[in-house]
Amino acid sequence: LGTSLELNQLLDVKIMLGSILILILTGILSGSYPAFYLSAFTPSKALRGAGASTRSGNPGLRRTLVGLQFTISIFMLISTFIIYDQMQYLRSKDLGFDKEQVATFQLRGASFQSWNVLKSSLLQNPNISTASSTSSVPGGGYPNRMLDIENNEGVMQELGLNMLSIDFEYFPTLGIDIVQGRNFSNQFSTDTSHAVIVNEAMVHRLGWSDPIGKRIQYSRDSTVFHRVIGVAKNFHQSSLHDPIEPLLFVPDLSNRRAMLRVNGDYQETVAFVEKTWEELFPNLPLELQFLDQNFVEFYVQDQIRGNLFLGFSIMMIVIAALGLLGLASFTAEQRSKEISIRKVLGASVQGLISLMVKEFVYLVLIGAIPAFVCAYLFAKKWLAEFEYHVAINFVLFAIVTLIILIITVSTTGIHALRAAQANPSENLKNE
Repeated sequence: LGTSLELNQLLDVKIMLGSILILILTGILSGSYPAFYLSAFTPSKALRGAGASTRSGNPGLRRTLVGLQFTISIFMLISTFIIYDQMQYLRSKDLGFDKEQVATFQLRGASFQSWNVLKSSLLQNPNISTASSTSSVPGGGYPNRMLDIENNEGVMQELGLNMLSIDFEYFPTLGIDIVQGRNFSNQFSTDTSHAVIVNEAMVHRLGWSDPIGKRIQYSRDSTVFHRVIGVAKNFHQSSLHDPIEPLLFVPDLSNRRAMLRVNGDYQETVAFVEKTWEELFPNLPLELQFLDQNFVEFYVQDQIRGNLFLGFSIMMIVIAALGLLGLASFTAEQRSKEISIRKVLGASVQGLISLMVKEFVYLVLIGAIPAFVCAYLFAKKWLAEFEYHVAINFVLFAIVTLIILIITVSTTGIHALRAAQANPSENLKNE
C-alpha cells in the first residue's frame, strides 16, 4: 500500500476492541446456522440414527454461497487483468518524446547564474549528447496566462494558454519533432525577442489553416507582437490521465531546470555529472533525477490498486475453491447411494463424473453473469479516469471464466472420481 504500520498501533484500544468485536460477531454468525440446524433434530429420530444422516439442510443456500464466492472471484480476476492491461499500455505508450536516459536537476544560486559554464563542461563528456534548460520538464506543470492571439480571420482574441520557457536545445534533447516551420535558432537574432512555437493542440484549438506567422501579444498594453515560427508535435505534458493541452513555447536562455540527454553508460555519466557539479559548486547539493522515473510516479496509486486486486483475487479463488471442495465432498456423500445404483445399472465412471461435475460447472457459469456485469461497469468507470486508455478486452472475460472452470472441474473431479470408483456393495449393504 506504500504505507507503514507500527506494531504499537495494533495495541490501540479502539483497534483491539474492534478486533475482539469482529471475532465475536464472526463466531456468532458462523456458529448460528449449525447450532439452529442441530437443535431442530427430533431426539427420538436422532437416537434411532435418523435425522442428522437423512437431512440435507438447505442445498440452495449452499449453492448460492459458493456461487457468490465465484462471482466475486471472477469479478476480481477480470478487474485485475484489466488493470494490468492498462498499466502495460501506460508503460508502452508513445508519449511524443523520448523520456529514457534524460537526467534533470534544479538550477539555483551559483549554478543558475553559471549555467553556460556548467553546460560547456558537461558537453565535454561524449556520453552527453545535448544539454538544455527549461522552466519545467514534462510532468512538472505549466503556468497559464491570458494572451491576445490572432485567429484565422486576422482578429486578435483573448485566450488562456499554458506557457513554457525553453532554450534552443529543448526539442532536440527530448526528441520532439518540429512538424511545421522551424526551431529556435541562433542564426535569427529576433528569435529570442519576437518568436514563439506552438504545439499541434493549439493549432487545432484555434483552427489555424496556416499557423506560421500568426501574431501573439503578451499584453494589450504592449506594442510588441510575437510571431509563430514553428509547430511542435504533440507530446504528453503530464500523465495519461489528462488530455494534451495547447502549449506555447517561449524562448528564454535563463531557466531553472536543466536536462541532459545521456547516450552512454548511465552510472559512469552520473558520476561525471556529480564530479563536475562538485568542482564548480561545492556548496550546493545536486538533486539528480531521471525523467522516466517522474512519469512512473504518476501511476503509483494505480499500481497499488492493481496489486491489491491481484492479492484479493488470489485469496478469493482459494476461499471459493475450499468452499467448492467442501460442497463437492458433501454432495458426493449425499448422493453415494444414487451413484451406486446408477453404477449397478450400468453407468460408466466417466458418465458418473460428468453427472456430478456439470452441476458445479452450471454454478460457475450462472455466477459469471453478474460478475461480467460488475466487471464491465468497474472497468468502464476506472478507465474513464484516463484520457488515454485501452479498450475493454472481452477476451479476458472468457479467459477468466475458463480458469475458474478448470479450477472447478479439477476440484470437484477428485471427489466425483472417488465416488464413481467406490464399491456399490459398501453403500448399498444396508438397503
